[in-house]
Amino acid sequence: MKIALLTDVIYPFTIGGSEMRNYEIAKRLVRKGHEVHILGAKMWKGRNKINMDGIAIVGLSEYERLYDPSGKRSALDPLKLSFRTFRTLLKGDYDIVDNLSFVFFNCYASKLASLIKRNKLVFTWQQYFGSYLIDYFGYFKGLIAMFLERISVNLTKNNVVVSNHVRKELEDKGVSKRNIELIYNGVDSKLAGKIDKLKKKYDLVFVGRLNYQKNPQLFIQIVNEVKKKIPNVRAVVVGDGSERRSMKSLISKFHLERNIRLVGNVKDRRKVFSLVKSSRIFVLPSRLEGFPLTLIEANALGVPVLTTKTKWNDVEDYLNKGGISGFALESSLDELVKGALKLLRDKQVYERMSINGIKKARNYDWDNIAEQTESYYLSLIN
Repeated sequence: MKIALLTDVIYPFTIGGSEMRNYEIAKRLVRKGHEVHILGAKMWKGRNKINMDGIAIVGLSEYERLYDPSGKRSALDPLKLSFRTFRTLLKGDYDIVDNLSFVFFNCYASKLASLIKRNKLVFTWQQYFGSYLIDYFGYFKGLIAMFLERISVNLTKNNVVVSNHVRKELEDKGVSKRNIELIYNGVDSKLAGKIDKLKKKYDLVFVGRLNYQKNPQLFIQIVNEVKKKIPNVRAVVVGDGSERRSMKSLISKFHLERNIRLVGNVKDRRKVFSLVKSSRIFVLPSRLEGFPLTLIEANALGVPVLTTKTKWNDVEDYLNKGGISGFALESSLDELVKGALKLLRDKQVYERMSINGIKKARNYDWDNIAEQTESYYLSLIN
């Protein structure tokens, strides 16, 4: 098969769950003999087309910046990208075109191209945003984004979702069950098993972009409340973004300089894994998630998860499936602090969740995810 994976930003030039999913699946499909292109924004210097692990990485247009000064995604660069995407799809003879659904303009560009080229169009849904878009962009911009997303569910009958939570969102919007394929996000469980702990240990760890969606300020508040019970609590934050300055102000306000370490962006996955494995609890305070890779990675490393449960973020089905491997709690500071203290103080509960997480994560290895993806693509063609 000749496969095009459409996105906006591309791993390893930016590091996020959707980018990593594309890359991990693509390199395994290449090993199976398929030709795979990842098409998106050019975030590197040099040639527009490069080869990595046998994957053709194609930069179609350059982004001036990924986020505007307020830390939100802008619309102009993705719009430009969609025109370039359309033109490129017309030139290429792809069997499968798999588009990341939240790049809204690309949804429409790829649909038009697929009508002309008659290839199979797939949308991969990491999440369905819905009313969160108003919360994120503000009323008017949010309404436009909601409209684009709502109409996009009707553009193809081939939908891949990464969690049951996202599947339910699509079903609620009228998408037939037979038009939805559940293929979870994954983890390199073999790599996780080889990682050693660092000498410096932490109680709580946060990994992700420091932006509105990930809600890192809530992490700081959790550490502050835990400190009242455990004065020498230690925490580490891995990532960077628009909220870094406000986080530093909050750390200063709560006098947590000795309790929280900000390490910034870490591109080396081994080092990220080491920081997580050297921590007792992985905290995921996001406002919205589909099925975050970091959650499975933490479990694969034997680290229980503490996460929020909101109308836009619900990973409880994963955490409870095959043995509880973490807490998904209402987005209340008091409840989250209680959960953190329970895991830090109750050794028996902690160890049980740690073992459950390691066992569970083996089922989500990228090798398995790539095989499921290949089978799905082939079923569409056949």
